[in-house]
Amino acid sequence: MKILNIITKEFLLASRSGYEIFMPIVYFLIIIIFFNISTSYVEKVIMLELLPLMIWISCLLICILNLETIFKEDYDDGTLEMFLIKDDEIELSILIKILSHWLLSNLPIVIVAPLIAMVLGLDTTTTLTLFVTLLIGTPTMSLIGSIAAALTISLRKNKILVSIIVLPLYIPILIFGTSAVNNSFFKMNYSVELTLMLFLFFIFLLITPLACSKALKISLD
Repeated sequence: MKILNIITKEFLLASRSGYEIFMPIVYFLIIIIFFNISTSYVEKVIMLELLPLMIWISCLLICILNLETIFKEDYDDGTLEMFLIKDDEIELSILIKILSHWLLSNLPIVIVAPLIAMVLGLDTTTTLTLFVTLLIGTPTMSLIGSIAAALTISLRKNKILVSIIVLPLYIPILIFGTSAVNNSFFKMNYSVELTLMLFLFFIFLLITPLACSKALKISLD
C-alpha cells in the first residue's frame, strides 16, 4: 500500500508538469536525428555498428537531466523534513521514490530506444542486448544519481554539480553496457559484461537507500 501511495503521488506530480514528462523522449529523438545527419556519409555497416553505442551514450546523458528532481519537490514544499522525521521505513520510501523517478524519466527511453534501433536497421539480437543492458544500466544510474541529488538538494542550482559528481561514476556502467552491445553486434560472448552490470546494480541497490537517508539529513541540517 505504501509503495502504491508513493508511486501514485510521484505520477500525479509529474502529470502537473505537462509536456515536461515527454522531454526525455524528445531529447533522445533529437540526438538520434542529429547522429543520423552527421553519419549520413558513412557506410551503413559502420553506422549500424556505431548506432547502439550512440544510443547508450544518449541514454546516459538523458538520465542526468532530471536527477536533481528526485527529492527537490518534497524539499521545496517542506514535506521532506517531515518525511525524514516521521517515516520509520525511510530507506524503503527512498527506494520507492527512486523507482518512481526511473519509471517516469528512464523507462520510456529504455522502451523507445530499441524500437528506434530496429527501425534504423539494427539486427534483432543486438537490439535485444541493447534493451537488456539499458534495463540493467539505467536503474543503476538512477541509484547513483539519487545519492548526488540528496547531497546537493539544499543548493539552488545543483544540476551542474550533480552532473559533475555522477559522470565519473557512470563510466563503468557505460563501458560494460557499450562493450556488451558491441560484442553482441560482432557475435561475441558478452555474459561477463552483463554479470558485472548486475553486480553494480545490486551493490548500489543495497547502499543507496542508506546513503541517501544520511545525505538528506546532512543536507537539511
